[in-house]
Amino acid sequence: MSLMNAASSVSQASSPSRSRQARGWRRFASSLRYGAGPLALVGFFLPWATGPGALSATEFSGFTLVGFAGRLQALDLSVAAGGAVWTVRFAILGVAVAGTWQTLLAPRHRAHPGYPLSGWYLAVAAVTCLTIGLARSGITTPPAGIACIAAAGLCFALGRTAGGATPS
Repeated sequence: MSLMNAASSVSQASSPSRSRQARGWRRFASSLRYGAGPLALVGFFLPWATGPGALSATEFSGFTLVGFAGRLQALDLSVAAGGAVWTVRFAILGVAVAGTWQTLLAPRHRAHPGYPLSGWYLAVAAVTCLTIGLARSGITTPPAGIACIAAAGLCFALGRTAGGATPS
């Protein structure tokens, strides 16, 4: 018996159960990419925040926030305020666009440049929304829409790190 055979027979790296577990985890994590787009689209229409004071019974989804920002743009705002409203409006609308791209590209077209761009947009949007929520109300359970967007960003990130970056 040679030293090579003795080392390889007890090597944990060559253990069939470990390699099967790793392959199973990679397969599961890369399949999470299919959930990123639908979760983002659902999250866009679910509540992101509740109104303050007299509007406390009003819930704002991404869809209603885009509409509300559009009505704010009709006001006579300064250039800086109008630009800020315009930027926020398109940033929120970008969640729906990125979710649509993820839904369309995840099954077969992961090599398309729009796939990683839209996925990382969702991940950054989730972190931004969670950070704003943390600064606004402290450590609490996020609203359903933000939770779905965070789950979408997490699904994309796990799918990418598990080897889901290349088409199979």
